[in-house]
Amino acid sequence: MTSQTAKVVLSLDAHAVDSLKDGVNFKKNPEDSKCYIIYKSEEGLRACKNQCKHQGGLFIKDIEDLDGKTVKCTKHNWKLNVSTMKYVNPPDSFLQDELEVEALEGGGLQLLELDPEDPSGRGVTYLTHACMELQLGSCRFLFDPWLQGPAFARGWWLLHEPPADWSDRLCGADLVYISHMHSDHLSYPTLKVLSERRPDMPIYVGDTSRPVFWSVSGANHGFVNEHLRFMILMDGVHPEMDTCIIVQYKGHMILNTVDCTRPNGGRLPRDVALMMSDFAGGASGFPMTFYGGKYTDSWKAQFVKNERKKLLNYKASLVKSLQPKVYCPFADTSWRPIPRTGISQTV
Repeated sequence: MTSQTAKVVLSLDAHAVDSLKDGVNFKKNPEDSKCYIIYKSEEGLRACKNQCKHQGGLFIKDIEDLDGKTVKCTKHNWKLNVSTMKYVNPPDSFLQDELEVEALEGGGLQLLELDPEDPSGRGVTYLTHACMELQLGSCRFLFDPWLQGPAFARGWWLLHEPPADWSDRLCGADLVYISHMHSDHLSYPTLKVLSERRPDMPIYVGDTSRPVFWSVSGANHGFVNEHLRFMILMDGVHPEMDTCIIVQYKGHMILNTVDCTRPNGGRLPRDVALMMSDFAGGASGFPMTFYGGKYTDSWKAQFVKNERKKLLNYKASLVKSLQPKVYCPFADTSWRPIPRTGISQTV
């Protein structure tokens, strides 16, 4: 296992340290203009970046806070209690990443940013179509489990058979996330198997009414703790239909954009440890299941070619922008017309 590395983000001399007042102190690094918050109390010093974890807004003094412990984001009025590094508005959401405070000889100090620890017990497994199994420590997520039966009124069938033990994997998961209501993601035949064996399974179906990290332990599901949280975000193009998910584990971000055309309106974390997304195009119910008229095999082939070219360009630009350490595409799509019906098969 490699040891953690530390980066000095701010240095203060003895005079600057002596001038720190009790409570919240705002500091800026003159070299790169990045801002930080130092909280001083009888127990010592705590520090963090002056950056909201919601959408990166800058914190300012909260004039409503009489105790001098809370700062407020200038973007959406989120509030952070710097004495505990917990967000208090909205409650039970984020925990601010803390910087190490290191005392120096002569009375100065420096703030250190540690690289996240290398998490053990992690892994991702492709089962079939858009169904991914994510193992993080002792917790297993299952995304979009279409593992049995057809989709779209028997218009789509799984081209790749899921593992023989798919039922045990499904029912042994700790949490199921379903990104949206399309039947190749919300599969009734699959969920019927799940309901018979695990009626208590926590299932989260693309719901963006609470766009903060879920603290599932607070909802009587103890497998998500202070090291493991997730957030469901809407698509910027089809907010009424598609969602994506961000999972945070020991400081590492895992992003699954699923079918989103513009996930979260393009506002996504950079340098994620793992990014997953669909890599399909041109095999949706329109127009691949259409038959007759202009919808010839050659027309459909050209349509698929054009759609996949656009998809490739978009995915390439997204990966280039987000710079994930690992990119995992899934749900590639192929179609084959069935005689006299025009119905297509898909991965």
